[in-house]
Amino acid sequence: MILSLKHLNKYLPSLELKPKNLEVALNELGFEVEWVKPFANVKGLIFAKVLDVFMNPNSDRLDVVKLETKFGQLTIQTTNRILKYGDLIICFPVGASKDGVEFKEIILKGYPSQGMMASWSEIGYDSTLLSEKDQILVLPNDFASINDDPMELLNINDTIIEISTTANRNDANSYYFLAKELAAYFKTEFKPLFSFNKQSDFISEFKVQKNLAKEISFLEVKTKDIKQNSIYEKTLLAKHGISSLFNWAVNLSNLTLIEIGSPAHVYDANKISPNISTTLYSGKLEILGAKEVEVNDVLAIKDDYKVISLACVMGLEATKSTSESNRFLFEIGVFDPKMVRHGAKEIKLNTNSASQGSRVISQEVAWLGMEYIKAYCKGLEISKIINEIKLDAKKAINFNSEKLRTYAAVDDLRIFDHAIKQLENLGFEFINSVVYVPNYRYDVLCFEDIIEEIFRFYSYQNFKPQEVRIAPLKTLNINNDKYYWMHNGYSEARTFSLVSIEKNKFNPWNILESFNLMTYVSKERESIRKSIIISLQEAVSYNLKRKIDQLSFFEHGMIANQTFVYGLASTNKTFKELQQDIINFLNLDLEFIKFEDNEYIHPNVSARIFYQNKYIGWIGKIHPKYDDTNAFYAEFIIPEQKSKLNKYQNVNFEPLKNIDLTFEIPNNGSINEIILNINKIHKPFSIKVVDDYQKEHSHNVTLRISDYETNIKKINKHFN
Repeated sequence: MILSLKHLNKYLPSLELKPKNLEVALNELGFEVEWVKPFANVKGLIFAKVLDVFMNPNSDRLDVVKLETKFGQLTIQTTNRILKYGDLIICFPVGASKDGVEFKEIILKGYPSQGMMASWSEIGYDSTLLSEKDQILVLPNDFASINDDPMELLNINDTIIEISTTANRNDANSYYFLAKELAAYFKTEFKPLFSFNKQSDFISEFKVQKNLAKEISFLEVKTKDIKQNSIYEKTLLAKHGISSLFNWAVNLSNLTLIEIGSPAHVYDANKISPNISTTLYSGKLEILGAKEVEVNDVLAIKDDYKVISLACVMGLEATKSTSESNRFLFEIGVFDPKMVRHGAKEIKLNTNSASQGSRVISQEVAWLGMEYIKAYCKGLEISKIINEIKLDAKKAINFNSEKLRTYAAVDDLRIFDHAIKQLENLGFEFINSVVYVPNYRYDVLCFEDIIEEIFRFYSYQNFKPQEVRIAPLKTLNINNDKYYWMHNGYSEARTFSLVSIEKNKFNPWNILESFNLMTYVSKERESIRKSIIISLQEAVSYNLKRKIDQLSFFEHGMIANQTFVYGLASTNKTFKELQQDIINFLNLDLEFIKFEDNEYIHPNVSARIFYQNKYIGWIGKIHPKYDDTNAFYAEFIIPEQKSKLNKYQNVNFEPLKNIDLTFEIPNNGSINEIILNINKIHKPFSIKVVDDYQKEHSHNVTLRISDYETNIKKINKHFN
């Protein structure tokens, strides 16, 4: 937002703000100051009255103008032939300067020229915002005397500040509320630049239905004579980059925007029928500037027969007010910011009004905007406000002393008494452990927001820096898990934790609850996986289709119950090799028990993995009905007891002994129970199947057990 320091000072009559003090205050209040600079580099400008104008006889392009000034008579020559006797102008006499260049007397075609007469553009303004042509500025004769100072009356002695307001402080994009904050900060008087006008001369024929608007209010004003804005008001608009080449009512709507922060629009009331409402509109329109646009589903304001404007975005040619208008209808509303943004996007034009309305406009700001318009129109014929905006009650938030102590790291809260008093000047009320928030502060929602407000006015500079306590660094063990798998020939895979609902039926962990997304990009990424193997199977299948068939993948990732698991997939390792990689990695006594009760698991080549009788994973293949990769897969969690290091043990140099034991097992039985019984006696160094003789109802399995002689004797004694 652009600020005029001169205009801002009008709100603070007991304080003369200086640029540096203002910059510090704004930064402390949370508004970032982008830059501060003088409005214009002009010195020595004076008023002058035209005494005589005649053509330089030695030139067909120059006029010689004799002027009366407070320093006496001057002669200045010009090519701008618009002056006549009695005109009030401004000029740079000898000794004055512009942009660091001093004016001197020169001789032009035989006549002296003692300075330069000035236009709007030569005193710092954009002339296109103030006049139809960039030419010598001729002022009304009653505007000033030649003894007055144009630097003051034309608002050239000014400093311009640009600030960035936060997205949640739309109210601060206005002189009124920003000055109010500064008055509280400096503990000085705040004086609004208008007085509330209770005048009401008639009841308007216009009637309003809000429909899609949160609030929408109108004021009808009738004039008999042509009303004019002051030069001060026009130059203020120009400093904000806003043209004043419109009628007084349009300029007033723009003044309402910068003074109060409320977008406003004005119509020619003679061009509108009495019943007004809001609606969504699609079609072609001719917006201001005689530009035809086609829009789709934009929030529009309409009368009985037609659209009269795009809400908070742009007026229409058909209903605009002009210098000939004598009935004006001012409108202020509170609209959905999303709809305002959409409207601006549809016409491909972001107006000042749309920029402000694309963020929240509170009811208090809108109400105050209408009061500002009504006050400005004092003395004209004014209607009763149509559909006056009603203010909500102040939001109540419980005061939490303990939370304030925690955030401030202090015990004595009396240090914030002055800050609380300053907030009370802004409309906050602190009553019986409850804080009542003014309506325009829509961004204050909880006590943490109240704390932020208290800290702003207490000043963060008053919080003393505290030494950071740095704890001694702890040495953490390096996790070499990934390196283990890479050194054993596996490549790391990184897959999505989201899969399709259909694939998520693969559930070796028996996770009961499904976690499906309400919104998703693709049906293939709709549900959080219940097994990491679903994702690794996709990776294997993708590579096989590309004729890459020698694969070994590993991945450490999350499944649906928020458990992190390891997943393995291999087309070039056997079951035994995969099993041994897992045993070596975990370095624990694992049990592998046949996995045959899951529809999706291949029962003949798969096993569950147990540690201390707890299920920690599985190894094997997916059932061929659901998998065409023929790869081996494994999935397991890491038990907390996983051994990080192999502890040193004394070497036993005794040679190993073997014993062959034969067991009869039913055809549908498992050898697992026999191995468990052997392990209960003593877990041998190795157990191998060396023979399997098949009979009609059973088969004889011969196991070769290897271990030290004493252990072999124990096992042999038990079974023989």
